Amino acid sequence: MVDVPDYSEWRGNDSSIIHVPYEYKSQLWIEQKLWDPVLVHSLFNTYWFWSVYLAIGYVVAVFTLDRWMQSRKPIVATWRFGEEFIHVVLNRPFRHSVCYSVDPTGPAAFWACCFALSKVAELGDTVFLVLRKRPLIFLHWYHHAVVLVYSWNSACELTAAGRWFIFMNYFVHSIMYSYYAITSLGYRFPKAASASVTTLQLTQMIVGVGISVFVLREKLVNAACQQSMDNLFLCFGIYASFALLFLKFFLDAYVFKKKKKVD
Repeated sequence: MVDVPDYSEWRGNDSSIIHVPYEYKSQLWIEQKLWDPVLVHSLFNTYWFWSVYLAIGYVVAVFTLDRWMQSRKPIVATWRFGEEFIHVVLNRPFRHSVCYSVDPTGPAAFWACCFALSKVAELGDTVFLVLRKRPLIFLHWYHHAVVLVYSWNSACELTAAGRWFIFMNYFVHSIMYSYYAITSLGYRFPKAASASVTTLQLTQMIVGVGISVFVLREKLVNAACQQSMDNLFLCFGIYASFALLFLKFFLDAYVFKKKKKVD
């Protein structure tokens, strides 16, 4: 029987580590090419104390923000972007709301930019699903991928119809994420609540298709409209596909599934 040493010793630039001797049968490419133990260990040795500053900054920021928010109205993207949206919808013809964009120097443009950037952060939703070994449905990753591409493409020209798309998305997501936050605490809503959230999402997609058709009609008669034809066709294709996918999801989750239980 071969004697196996209790431990081995690895030496870096400034220190050594005793470890269990174990050799993997195979290694991934990233493990071979991207992992430099000497460099990484040296960086942690040199800069680990930065974590203390980050932790202190985090605690101070959280409690400061908490006190600040208690004395002010919550700063919600829906409200800030919605101020301009509601004004235009109530005081101008519908055509203005889908053909004339937000003021590129005003707060609405800032929140439109935040909307586009937020689509990068939302990609993390998919990563967490995969890491938690949750089922990854086509609608989920397709939705995140194409919305990221379309929102950034729209940001190039600050499309006027984006006023509707952004407000609807902010509004629906504020309800949706509040719903998810409460359920994550262990509270279980009635089935009708989750069905209502999906209905809101489906309605959002149908409205998006309708707006795309309206804008196309305006552009075909050469009306001034802040949206290129390329972006418009992309918009119609995305919203039409979303409408079909969300309709299928709704029917599978709340109609056909219910019928099977009854049978």
